[in-house]
Amino acid sequence: MTGRITLVNEGQNYIEFDVECNIIQAVRPSGLAGWKGTRILNKTVSVGGTLKIDLQWDDYDLPLKYAIASIQEEEVAGSEWLKANMPAEPTLYASAQTEVEHMAYEVYCGEIPLYFDCVTTAAVAAANALLSTDKIPSALLEHIDGVQLVDEPAPWDESVVANLVEHFMTIFGGRTIDAGIIAHEATHSWAAVKWGSTRPPDDSDYMAAINSGEPAVTEYAKTSPGEDLAESVRLYVMDREDCKKIAPLRFGVIDKLMTDPDYHG
Repeated sequence: MTGRITLVNEGQNYIEFDVECNIIQAVRPSGLAGWKGTRILNKTVSVGGTLKIDLQWDDYDLPLKYAIASIQEEEVAGSEWLKANMPAEPTLYASAQTEVEHMAYEVYCGEIPLYFDCVTTAAVAAANALLSTDKIPSALLEHIDGVQLVDEPAPWDESVVANLVEHFMTIFGGRTIDAGIIAHEATHSWAAVKWGSTRPPDDSDYMAAINSGEPAVTEYAKTSPGEDLAESVRLYVMDREDCKKIAPLRFGVIDKLMTDPDYHG
């Protein structure tokens, strides 16, 4: 269920939920905002029925006795392609990076499978990003064997948006990503295969570009040469002209790396 559900009791007191894939995203009155992120357990909802909510406690069930007064279902914008290509039923998969099992749908975006629990804005964005073959070089896409969206945060750092391990990418916390984030993570895997390390070799043209004094493209790029490369590739994918303008030396090396497999870099 994605949309809005309103509950009303006989005294006309109400509770209104904004829901995405059976997860409460917002609650009114604001005093119940603590319910944000709570899962609705109903497989189906109907006007006049009651709502079952995973409250995690047993001694506060009065609001659940309010009847469902209205249901406004909403389509996730841009979800037509995803819905047309997803199977009728999900299959049980385990997330390699969180060790949590999910009932997930598998949809091939080009040659890369995408796994997701429900059609959300995040799932649509991930599918669109993987289908952006006009943006993401094939040299990077070859290093992605699959992508999975999970609700859980990264176990080691809740701020992590995505991570790629052994060519399988996990997008954490239901985050919305774009082609640039996929390219960033894929660059680490690509570099490890090409150079045996995510860090460009000291004798490479890319390290020469870093050492030239040309400014890094983002603050995060300054944390290491490997992140400098990944962030520069992200910008290259999202806006080639901007990358060429901001970092022409890095752009020249990346452009050749992405098109000439024999180039050392």
